[in-house]
Amino acid sequence: MKRKFSCIQGCSDCCISRDYYPSVHYGKIGVLVLPDEKPVLESLARKRNLAVKILPRLARGTDSPDKIIAYQMMGKKDDGDLCPFLDVEGTATSPHGGFRCGIYDERPLACRAYPVIDSTGTASLDEHCQFCRQFSTTRTSVAGLQDEIAALSRIKEEVKGGGATHIWRYATATGKIEDKDKMAPEGWIREG
Repeated sequence: MKRKFSCIQGCSDCCISRDYYPSVHYGKIGVLVLPDEKPVLESLARKRNLAVKILPRLARGTDSPDKIIAYQMMGKKDDGDLCPFLDVEGTATSPHGGFRCGIYDERPLACRAYPVIDSTGTASLDEHCQFCRQFSTTRTSVAGLQDEIAALSRIKEEVKGGGATHIWRYATATGKIEDKDKMAPEGWIREG
């Protein structure tokens, strides 16, 4: 029997930890933010007197990145971890007992899509998600996650497109101190 996705009691892992993607060379990535979401997040941060760091993530262009198609909101720690909107110092917790999201009703599509991800062109479940590890018999079982799949589909629609231009990925140079020598300097890298 498939269970509808819900956060595991006390878990806030997806808001705390960030991964290197597509490899350590690019540094840790932040939460994917679409261009129309960027000013909204910046405004929410100003209202809450929070510092947010939003970097480019993906762009299109032939000889240089001409058009940014996605941004990324970095974590507030030096290693790229910990969403700036996660209330780790407050006394209020989320309904599942984890840290409370300060912008839950206004969170970006990438957060709404979670735990459904697409790193290979096919929707799958994030192997880091505690719910997925506990209740999914297969990493690709996305049954019962219609809202999350719809959010991921909108992201894919916004980011795809193209013509004869190349995709550029922004290297964040963010991560663990022991990985710094493996990372490219912050800036654009053309894929393929």
